[in-house]
Amino acid sequence: MNLLVPLVFSSFREIVRQPFYYIIFLSGCFIILMSFAFTFFAFGEEARMIRDMAISTITIGGLLAGCLASSVLVAGEFERHTVLAVLSKPVSRAHFILGKYFGILAATFLLVLSQGFVLEVALIIRSDSTVQGDSASLLGLFDFICFLGICFSLLQILILTAISLVLSLYLNTVANLTICLFFFLLCNAFSYIIPLHVNGNVAISTIAAMGYVVFPDFQNLDMAAINDVVAAHLLPWQKGIAVQYLVYNTLHSTTYCALVVWLAIFLFRRKEIA
Repeated sequence: MNLLVPLVFSSFREIVRQPFYYIIFLSGCFIILMSFAFTFFAFGEEARMIRDMAISTITIGGLLAGCLASSVLVAGEFERHTVLAVLSKPVSRAHFILGKYFGILAATFLLVLSQGFVLEVALIIRSDSTVQGDSASLLGLFDFICFLGICFSLLQILILTAISLVLSLYLNTVANLTICLFFFLLCNAFSYIIPLHVNGNVAISTIAAMGYVVFPDFQNLDMAAINDVVAAHLLPWQKGIAVQYLVYNTLHSTTYCALVVWLAIFLFRRKEIA
């Protein structure tokens, strides 16, 4: 632990010094605020439309920041041959990977939570015109669905950043981002390509089951799923469905992420460094 904390802090500091970090942050905030101008034909669904557009923007920005950060930190270490200087110290390869990963997550989570704070404040200011400003009303202005969407965005970032970390051991930035983009699109479309419940064909059912293990279903973590499951089950006798949905996706995402990080450590221990 004494060796891991300095590595995490060093990785975090290196990421927040990168120009792309602030470009993504400012661009995301600009798009979030501009989304308030695209609700002329929402017909009573203005808040939901703003929330969905903003959470999608935050998710894409966080995923891009995580993948770029992985490539800059890990692949850049190999290109500059500075990884040898780090490993020559009493730092194990597992500590190296974990330090880079947690540092990237710290910087990316700060980016996402900052943009989420901007979104929440903008929604509160927008709703405050119809509220009298007392404490009970201000508490009611807090958007739980928006907060949940940000949390599920972080789960997607956990997974894709871990995938990018594995790829950074062998690929450059362009190849890394290309494969991560393909992986992200496939995870969002896999349930359309091969449905989970395939009837009448054992081979396809087996392939589908294996595919859902290898490719996590990001559709369960987007705003459409949150609106369908959580927002539609707010009655007392329906809250169990929403809780089951939250627990399952959180456990599945964190378990998948832990396995991918273990794979990165396993591969790095067997990688020859010239």
